[in-house]
Amino acid sequence: MSDKKYSAVVTAVGMYVPDKVYDNAYFESIVDTTDEWIRTRTGIRERRILEKGATSDLATKAAEDLLKTHNVDPKEIDIIIVATVTPDMFFPATACLVQDRIGATNSWGFDLSAAC
Repeated sequence: MSDKKYSAVVTAVGMYVPDKVYDNAYFESIVDTTDEWIRTRTGIRERRILEKGATSDLATKAAEDLLKTHNVDPKEIDIIIVATVTPDMFFPATACLVQDRIGATNSWGFDLSAAC
């Protein structure tokens, strides 16, 4: 058995949210609910809506934010993990689409099925 120890460290994060916002008042106008009912059960006050694109487009913009904000060379990235319940498709993984778009040629990636 080897004495080698491996560890992973998150050294930077990026973020992106679409511009279009639906607050709870919008949902009050289309279904039988109230802002109070939604907030007390979910904590949600608003939702961001991507009008055109897919999960990989959101993830790519978040990765680009990370690269710019933290001055990271894409070739320094070791792994890309996309945690979503709405991948673009089952194959290839959404993480691989992001990897290609940002030029993270030394990285590998996978999608993790995850929902709130």
